[in-house]
Amino acid sequence: MANDLKQAVQRHMQGHGDATDDVLNPLRGLYLVRRTMPSELEHTVVQPLVCLVLQGCKQVNLASGVRSYAAGNTMIVTGNVPTMSRISKASVATPYLALAFDLDISVITDLVMSAPELHASLTPQDTSAELDDALRRLVLLLDRPESLTVLKDGLIREIHHWLLLGRQGQDIRHLGSPDSHARRIARAVAILRANYPKPVQIERLAEVAGMSRSGFHQHFRAITSLTPLQFQKQLRLIEARRLIVSSGKILSQVAFDVGYESTSQFSREYARMYGKPPSREKRATATGWEPANAT
Repeated sequence: MANDLKQAVQRHMQGHGDATDDVLNPLRGLYLVRRTMPSELEHTVVQPLVCLVLQGCKQVNLASGVRSYAAGNTMIVTGNVPTMSRISKASVATPYLALAFDLDISVITDLVMSAPELHASLTPQDTSAELDDALRRLVLLLDRPESLTVLKDGLIREIHHWLLLGRQGQDIRHLGSPDSHARRIARAVAILRANYPKPVQIERLAEVAGMSRSGFHQHFRAITSLTPLQFQKQLRLIEARRLIVSSGKILSQVAFDVGYESTSQFSREYARMYGKPPSREKRATATGWEPANAT
């Protein structure tokens, strides 16, 4: 079944755009990834999602340690957590292929509430074949947009159903509980993501989460492994790197756009996270290469 899913992804990607690029598709929250060479270490703050590696290998650094995901492995993330990752195995002959799918908290909540005796079961099942088949059918619909409009909601619901019954169903279930710590912190994270260039108002975030200030700090760090300020800093620097690589803006403007008032502070924190100052990143982006002894 996993091979059928891989073939469906390959067919769709071969028919759309450059074979070395990620393919944009009409379904929000679904990502198809193809790479023909290993990548550098990338920083991101992922949202709750499921990622199936179909070919090649990817290494992911989470708070719990480093894990490698090879073909046939599935990674499920149930919190907004910072990650460092790199594609470690990919080539032109055998590209890295993966499918990622954002988890929808509203769908999880509806499933748990509509059939609690089923989706609240503490006995996990092996639903990998059913999950692969549902995702394969969703990928096939990408080339049939009229049918996708009609059928996508049912397939998205089915995908979440199999995930809830699967091995990490209990963790996913917590996302759908309105009173769970994970759901409360997710509300605060959504505000941070939408307003990352602005100063953090801890009192507002704690209020949105329905927690005291001290309780909010404790649960935020337990779920994300960061403090709210550290989380905001990661969001700012990740966006800064995207702007440096893609926008052509001068560094002072990039720093201002992501919320820094001091360019020197921006440069220090950027270098601490990425291992090189933003000026060196910008030079490498402009020239397409970077001397081995660059400083």
